[in-house]
Amino acid sequence: MIKAIFFDVDGTLLSNGTKRIPFDTLNALEILKAKSIKIFIATGRHFTELLRLPINHIKFDGYVTLNGQLCLDTNGEVLFGTPFDKELTEKLVSIFWGGKYPLALVEEERIYINFVNDEVCKALGQVSISAPEADLYRGGELYQASMFLKEEEESFLSDDFLKKCKIVRWNEVGVDIISAKGGKSAGIRYFCERFGIQKSEVMVFGDAENDIDMLRYAQIGVAMGNAQDCVKKEADYVTDDVDEGGIQKALRFFHVIP
Repeated sequence: MIKAIFFDVDGTLLSNGTKRIPFDTLNALEILKAKSIKIFIATGRHFTELLRLPINHIKFDGYVTLNGQLCLDTNGEVLFGTPFDKELTEKLVSIFWGGKYPLALVEEERIYINFVNDEVCKALGQVSISAPEADLYRGGELYQASMFLKEEEESFLSDDFLKKCKIVRWNEVGVDIISAKGGKSAGIRYFCERFGIQKSEVMVFGDAENDIDMLRYAQIGVAMGNAQDCVKKEADYVTDDVDEGGIQKALRFFHVIP
């Protein structure tokens, strides 16, 4: 029996076209809550960004943010966090000051960037985010970083650097950088332990590369019809697009809702 469901945001709960949650998805979430099935967000976004999206009226049971680096309760209070270690932080700060590519650093309460260009504005515009403020690094703990470069430009990153972290692409010019031990599945494991939920009782929905690890982890991993091909290959089930009732149809297929 499924007791907890984790949802990605962009392209999963939120339509890429309308930037809103389809009515059928809202209805499905209400049915899940009425059945006492816990619902969670699992996103690469910072919680402050979620507050500005048209999902802020929905009461989720918890939030896996920054690709598993920070977990928050239903009220947005931090429960669990995995900041970068000193070595990875130093490497990121060196890239930040080098200024070859735009690099956003993410702390618990703020996001800032070394510089903004057209590629940054285009990438962030596709997920309804304004460019963060350009600012200086002042020594705070880092939980995630976002770099703006094309796939063929990733050779800029040294093998030594890549051994210390995971790179997950969410856009043709945008990647998130997280701890080597991080990922959305790490946040899901935390909530499972907190609520006494077994892995076999977990279902997840996602559409992007940064959702692959949670699709592999859950008992039922569902890829949206609008998901990348590499994501669909990792899923237990591929449903319809977000705008075509994909979430509701998958929940019915697995008899989670009537």
